[in-house]
Amino acid sequence: MVEWTNPMEGFMKFNVDGAASGCPGEAGIGGILRNSVGETKMMFSKAIGRGDANLAEVLAIRQAFMMFAASNWNESHFLVIESDSFNAVSWIKSPSQAPWRMRKWILQIETLKRKVKKWEIIHVRREANQQADSLAKAGIGRATDLVNFWTEVRDSASAGNGNLR
Repeated sequence: MVEWTNPMEGFMKFNVDGAASGCPGEAGIGGILRNSVGETKMMFSKAIGRGDANLAEVLAIRQAFMMFAASNWNESHFLVIESDSFNAVSWIKSPSQAPWRMRKWILQIETLKRKVKKWEIIHVRREANQQADSLAKAGIGRATDLVNFWTEVRDSASAGNGNLR
């Protein structure tokens, strides 16, 4: 059986997935960012309206890049994105191979890729992506986006001041 594995020290792993209830149909995206000890640091589950599975997969990758680029971890950690979509991973690695209907989103991801200091994207089996899959399915028809961040206090002096990073 294939299972999720922790990223190495200095790396963070964003597992992402997209889901659609039809082709096209209502669709959702989901993702979960974890550190080298497996602690969850970010999570999202969102509806994207009508689309197919390929669109949902690409938009989930876009969301992961956006969230990580805006985080403090972008400066200190290497980002690994794992997706169970062979097509989406291939298009991110070779944008010129993406279908025309995906070009708008792929071009946005190209811009985001330049904002993330160090990254790679990997295709994984569905069994290693179960939490992201659950978040994507929960996103279908979701009325309010779920976006969670977990942060830690830098030192005890800042804890008394309520300064969280």
